[in-house]
Amino acid sequence: MKTRHLFISISIFLIISNIASGQNFNSDRPGAGDGVATVELRYFQVEAGLDFSKSNSGKINEFSTNSLPILLLRYGLTDKAELRLSESFVINDLPNMTGDNKTSGLTNLVLGGKFRICERPEWGTKASVLAEVFIPTGSKDVAGDELGLSIRLLHSWDFSEGWNLSSNIGTYWFEEQDLSFLYNFAIGYAINNKLGAYVGPYGDYFEMSDFSISFEGGFSYLLKSDLQVDISAGTGITDDHFFIGLGFSWLIGKI
Repeated sequence: MKTRHLFISISIFLIISNIASGQNFNSDRPGAGDGVATVELRYFQVEAGLDFSKSNSGKINEFSTNSLPILLLRYGLTDKAELRLSESFVINDLPNMTGDNKTSGLTNLVLGGKFRICERPEWGTKASVLAEVFIPTGSKDVAGDELGLSIRLLHSWDFSEGWNLSSNIGTYWFEEQDLSFLYNFAIGYAINNKLGAYVGPYGDYFEMSDFSISFEGGFSYLLKSDLQVDISAGTGITDDHFFIGLGFSWLIGKI
């Protein structure tokens, strides 16, 4: 369940900052998602937040996970490629179980790269590829000890003034697990040049046997040209879970 929650969370796609007019600043938050844009050459960006989730609320197997914080570091390697590193500290709790029901520690380190592969301004479309490696460096209490790989196609379509349709389609694999697929689709709207909103479904097809559907939405607000804050929430459709997250993104500058 922890592995599935991690990958579903990663698959959620941010479109807000990509669609606001006049913005050169782009974030992969909220929802720990991933947009098409890459950080500009030699620029460094920090994205961090808090995520609170609960599954099977009120049942004997109720399970909560709090990520405090979720941290993503992004660096522009070229005009069309960025290097990424992400990590989080999580607290897991089974409140209705007897015994030692709370664990905490660092998750596995995620190292990746995002590459812009296509841009057609006349059609309003962009596409990128995101590849990541999950390195088993985390605490055994909260993270698995298997190596993992993930690759996703990121797509964005500005189909109308201020409106955007985005998607992530991809696959992931862990040692001792069969291949799984993930997806999400989001419609976003730039309310003005600072405030944006999005809604959409997301989920995965775990080991080609268990298909899940969830739904999320959120807002972002650009405090400055290089600083954004956000809030998001989501709930399961085919399973019993919900989450709420909040955080910020800061384009620190050129290094």
